[in-house]
Amino acid sequence: MRNKKLLGLLLALFMTLPLASCGGETTSETTADTAAVENVETEEEIVDPLAHLPATDYEGYEFRMLIRNADEWIGDMIAEELNGETVNDAVFKRNSETSERYNISITHTPSSHHNYETDAKPLILAGEDAYDIVVSHPRVAHVYANEGLVSDWNTLKHVDLTKAYWDQDAVESFQMPGGLYCLTGDISYQAVGASNAMLFNKDYFDENSIEYPYELVKEGGWTFDVFAEMAETYSRDVDGDGAFTEKDIYGYATFYWIGPIQAFYSSGARVIEKGSEDYAFSVYSERSVSMFEKYFKLLNADYTVLDATSDNSFDCTSTTLFREGRSLFTDVNITLVLTLREMDQNFGILPWPKLEESDEYVANVDAGTNLFTIPITNSDFDRTSLVLETLAILGREYVIPSYYEVALKTRDSRDMESAEMLDIIVANRVFDLGYYNDQLGGAYASHFAEMAKNKTADFTSWYDGKLKSAESARDKILKAYEDRLG
Repeated sequence: MRNKKLLGLLLALFMTLPLASCGGETTSETTADTAAVENVETEEEIVDPLAHLPATDYEGYEFRMLIRNADEWIGDMIAEELNGETVNDAVFKRNSETSERYNISITHTPSSHHNYETDAKPLILAGEDAYDIVVSHPRVAHVYANEGLVSDWNTLKHVDLTKAYWDQDAVESFQMPGGLYCLTGDISYQAVGASNAMLFNKDYFDENSIEYPYELVKEGGWTFDVFAEMAETYSRDVDGDGAFTEKDIYGYATFYWIGPIQAFYSSGARVIEKGSEDYAFSVYSERSVSMFEKYFKLLNADYTVLDATSDNSFDCTSTTLFREGRSLFTDVNITLVLTLREMDQNFGILPWPKLEESDEYVANVDAGTNLFTIPITNSDFDRTSLVLETLAILGREYVIPSYYEVALKTRDSRDMESAEMLDIIVANRVFDLGYYNDQLGGAYASHFAEMAKNKTADFTSWYDGKLKSAESARDKILKAYEDRLG
């Protein structure tokens, strides 16, 4: 409810700005609007979203987090001071209110690496209560879980897993034998930022008199076939030499850990079937085969660029091409939109196209996002659960609106239609257990990305060739859980 009222407040404020900027007198209508905004703000201030939680005094306790050593991951959870940046200040407000409510200080230790590290493992094995929570790469979080080093979220006294501020697809998907050992939600704006989206160059659409696909999306007609046809039709051999080079405009540019992975999920597939009691693979089907054929036909076209060598999507070839105005479409994690504010040309945001009109749109949440675990050596699970629940609730109140409604919608995305598209993307996010837990998903955890990188031509043969090793890896992990359960 608060998010909707906050958006209404922002829109009301924006509506008053043009009147003020004209230099004319303030009208009675404007005054009334301002008063209405002030009344909404006053009404909101008296609502305490934490009223149902005990305001326990922890007497200056230091709440300790281990976080990957990079600004993007640390900034998700820590803001040292107010600096005028919208999201930073929202994180600061969330943490400050949590600290004041429970009389704690929130601190962090940067890990030894910005990506994949298991720094907490030797400390937990030694029985040391070093951290209250670990904020890690999702695949590392599942390493901790697979080795029995972290606690079951289902047992946390103050965490309500039915609430929307905990991502419900993750709650359902990440259940393992005996418990739920890692999770994310509105405690982390990266759970939004790591979602996949499609970007398109609006200037090229205008030059070719193409209608923006927004209405097509809303009507359900934004399919892969429509997208692929546009990419082919409106790519441009600028110098007329019959080949696509650095002088030309590509129809589609992608990074092998984004486009190919997203194509897999847009077929309706998952590595591990959600809610499956036997953790069945859901990789191979008529639909995933169909998507493979369509998508890899596009990848092999001369008007498509696939970067299969860069370390990340922020500085890969596909992002560079789009930023320079040399591709019609590209696909990215949403957070990358924040880096495009200096782009000369206008762009729009879309959900990734679906396979069939009757399908729902799907947005995979990249497995590089932040995931949260609680070491079994934690000395007070009730305290930790109270802090986690509070951070998630206040994240929904302050941080997510700031990141999503303000930073993305009103500043960096270039039209309100893109804001509607973001609503669709965020509402249809997927957290696949087999992708995040690569020890469980085995050879299938990289699915289309591996095939794209290796230019695999036959999906069926690839699947059959991986099946035995994938089943063996999965069964080994499941047995470890069952053995711990006795």
